[in-house]
Amino acid sequence: MKVEILERENENYVECRSIKELEKIYNIQDLGNDKIYHNTKLLLRLYSKVLWRMSNSIMEMEEKCNLSNGSKLFNIINTLIDVDPRVDKLLIESRLQSIEDSKSIIELINRALILLKKYPDGGERYYKILNVSYLVLVKYSENEMLELLMISRSTFFRDKKKALTLLGVILWGFVIPDIKEAYEKE
Repeated sequence: MKVEILERENENYVECRSIKELEKIYNIQDLGNDKIYHNTKLLLRLYSKVLWRMSNSIMEMEEKCNLSNGSKLFNIINTLIDVDPRVDKLLIESRLQSIEDSKSIIELINRALILLKKYPDGGERYYKILNVSYLVLVKYSENEMLELLMISRSTFFRDKKKALTLLGVILWGFVIPDIKEAYEKE
């Protein structure tokens, strides 16, 4: 029982400390920082398209393998690489690496989105704004977004800019440096 309480207190301490660090980064950053804002906006514009493309490409390849050979994609790739000398191993490796790289970027963005959602000063609202603006597959019209979020147009655009900037600060000032530090320790 005491261990559970200590673990929860430690998690809360780590989360509070992390949020405090994030607030320092966020307060230092100028909200008009165009580079963070525009880079984050560009990433989110591509997010749902990349997810869709990755999902469809893998499902399509899996379906073709099942129809032609009755085998799983993974098994066919392994067999081709190991047995068939005509297979361009570098091409297969390159395509698989591309899929893995896209997956890694999506995971980084997802981590940053989770932290944004937990941000104590409007994080949930910022997450909802970015979700309806960029993350859903079926795009909403501007009026539908305003109605769904129950906010005015000016508040929507003001909060959207804050949300994009904060997400960028979380991503480039918090998530990526943590990942980089973890890799450097290995």
